[in-house]
Amino acid sequence: MRGTMLRAQDLLDLRKQLTARLDSIDSHVHAFHAREEARTVTYRERTQRMRARIATLERESRALHHSLKEGQKLAMLDALTGIPNRAAYDERIEQEFKRWKRFGKPVSILAWDVDRFKSVNDAYGHRAGDKVLRIVGQQLVRHVRDTDFVARYGGEEFVMLLVGTPLEEARVVADKIREEIAGLGFHFHDQRVQVTASCGLTGFRERDTTDSAFSRADKALYAAKKAGRNGCVVG
Repeated sequence: MRGTMLRAQDLLDLRKQLTARLDSIDSHVHAFHAREEARTVTYRERTQRMRARIATLERESRALHHSLKEGQKLAMLDALTGIPNRAAYDERIEQEFKRWKRFGKPVSILAWDVDRFKSVNDAYGHRAGDKVLRIVGQQLVRHVRDTDFVARYGGEEFVMLLVGTPLEEARVVADKIREEIAGLGFHFHDQRVQVTASCGLTGFRERDTTDSAFSRADKALYAAKKAGRNGCVVG
């Protein structure tokens, strides 16, 4: 501006030059504001796109997390009976063993086996055998509290954990379940079929591991089988 004033010949010339100079400045200011506004709009749109993308990723993450949890649940369920499976038992028995080590609260382990299950399959087919397993599994579930646990261990064998229940009380519960199973009305091809189950019971002891405790319950189950089946033996 100082140079414009020095170069001006008269006031009219100065006015023209100043006007031109101010117009140029105004033009540059408008151009600057236009660029800044365009840049702001671009940033705003980019931010909106990023937020939308983040929201999408969060939804996908939640859906994936839910899918994984559902997958984990399904992986812990027995497909035939709909109750927990061997993997679920392995996880739960470790948890209960740690609680027992810390608090000393009794845990009764009940190993169940459907008597002469092979003869049911051989005589009436595997569909009949599957029906027996489902009904026996449901019968066991009926007798567990929220703090207890029951699973299909494999084949025709089931396992039960009665948390906070001493062996004497667990034996009473086991006998009641055994009698109810024996009283169930199984019919195949319009013929009534007697289905019974045997049970071996034990509880955690000093120097036990989860495997040694279950092995003791399994041996008690074998003793119940050997004694004539449809019975409960404490090991």
